[in-house]
This record gives sequence, structure tokens and C-alpha cells, in this order.
Amino acid sequence: MENEIILEVQSLKKYFSIKSGLFASTVGDTVKAVDDISFKVKKGETVGLVGETGSGKTTVGRTIIKLYEPTAGSIIFEGIDIAKLNENEMKKVRRKLQMIFQDPYASLDPRLTVEDIVKEPMEIHNLYKPNERKERATYILNLLGLDPEHLTRFPHEFSGGQRQRIGLARALAVEPEFIVADEPVSALDVSIQAQIINTFEDLQEKFNLTYLFISHDLAMVKHISNSIIVMYLGRIMEIAPSGEIYKKPLHPYTQALISAVPIPDPKVEKSRERILLEGDISSNIKLPKGCRFRPRCKYAMDICKEVEPVLEETEAGHSVACHLYKK
Repeated sequence: MENEIILEVQSLKKYFSIKSGLFASTVGDTVKAVDDISFKVKKGETVGLVGETGSGKTTVGRTIIKLYEPTAGSIIFEGIDIAKLNENEMKKVRRKLQMIFQDPYASLDPRLTVEDIVKEPMEIHNLYKPNERKERATYILNLLGLDPEHLTRFPHEFSGGQRQRIGLARALAVEPEFIVADEPVSALDVSIQAQIINTFEDLQEKFNLTYLFISHDLAMVKHISNSIIVMYLGRIMEIAPSGEIYKKPLHPYTQALISAVPIPDPKVEKSRERILLEGDISSNIKLPKGCRFRPRCKYAMDICKEVEPVLEETEAGHSVACHLYKK
């Protein structure tokens, strides 16, 4: 169904307690990695999730598929709040939710052959008959440009791009509907990145997949995404269609991120103004009072010191959390 919502995140929080003491038994500070965020994803689309290191992007992805248990909030996948499901109940849903990790080598068991790696999730979810699983693995590898002879090899025998394709094959083996791709090409050579991105797009069209694509590369996110979410210190700063957010970025943080994306035209690149942010991203333990971006924002006002802005829609499909646009 067109425009069907496949995932709805409501007031999601993920906090980590830092333990201290001689035997790390005393709870100390709390890291607010993801702090009360909400967004929706439509079936068959790609949502890009961007932000600096420490913004909470990866934690969002891992919490959505429940590699991390959420501290609070709802994760409604196909009408079911999976945040409330226990591990046994979650297993029935987990097949539909898969993740592609940033480091393809670290995410693959070096002791298993490619055949075992791709067949393992089928065995866990009891998919296909035992004698059909190798056939399924061969079919998926072929889709991803790998030969049947690769089934008997081990991860260390492949290049980075090939290992990422194996990780993608493992995810596709269980016929997922929603894939979280966490910086899936950042560890690869630039020449290989485009190939992997094209593969993602081809598979999305073939299997009607939905992606949450996490990256710090805004140019790439613009290319692959239907809409973009900009995060900073565990909160969403702006959400808009990818074309709109590039033409008309509203939040000062989004404007700074986009100004850092190079334009392949020397004249335009030389004439445009680069917005430089001073300082580093603040700590998730001791958050700034009021707006989290205030210490680095040249537009900061008195209200920014006291009141944290909420995410509000300024026009259809475009929302921003900034006092500059308060109605």
C-alpha cells in the first residue's frame, strides 16, 4: 500500500548507566545517547539519519531492532509495539528486521565459511528445507555479484567490498522487510562505495525493502534517501525530504553540515561560504541547559539558554527544533 507507515518511533529513549566503584557496582552518571525522539518511516522508502560522531545515530539503529533494549518509548513496527516484546516474542519479528554493520569484517564470524554465514539465519528462523538453504545462499550471492565458488571460502579471503556484500547476503537470507544500514560503506574505498550503494538501490527495487541509512556523508545520504533526519546529541534537529533539506536547510546545525559537502564545480565551490562550527560536540553526560546546540550556534538567543526547543513542523513534511522558527 502506497504511503503505508512500516515503522513509527515514539518518544524513544536509550540511556546508558556508567558504573563506578572498585567492582563497577555503583551506578554513576547516565549517558543520554538517544533522548526522546519520534519519527515515521514509510514502506519502501529510504530514510537517511545523519549527524556527527556522538550524535546517537548508531544507538538509534541498534535500539530500533532491539540489539539495545529501549529505556522508554515505543517502536511500532507493522502495527506492533516491539519495545514491549520479550526475547521469545521478538524472535518472530526479528526476521523482518535486519542490520548491516559498519565493519564487515568484525561482523562476520571468521571461523565460518560464507555458506555457513548465509545459511545460519535461515536455520535460526527455520526457513526453507535443509537441502534448499544452499540453493538460496547461492541465489543471493549471485544477486550480489559473488560466485558459487565463494561459498567455501572464509571472510579473510575477501576484499572489504566483498565482505560487505556477504553481510548484506546474510541479512537478505531471511527475506527481511526493514534493514538498518549503519555506515555500510564508510570503511570501503571510494571506488567501491558507489557499487555498494547501487546494489542497495537495486535490491530495494527488487524486494521492496525499506532502509534506515545511517551515515555522516551527506552527499551520499542525499543520493540514496527519500527523507533525511538530522541528529545532534541524542535529539532530532530537523526532518525533511532530502531535496528540500538541501535547498532550504533551516536549523543552523543542518546548514553547517551541508556547507561542508563539496560541490563538483570549482567556481561554485570557491564562491560559496563555508559555515565553520566552533568547538566539539558536547558530552551526553553533562548536556547544555536549554538548546543542546547553543554552545556552537552563532544565532543563540536568551531563550536558547533556558528552553530546549521542540521539533515542530514549519511547512508540510519539514520539521525543525529551533527557536528561530517558533510559531
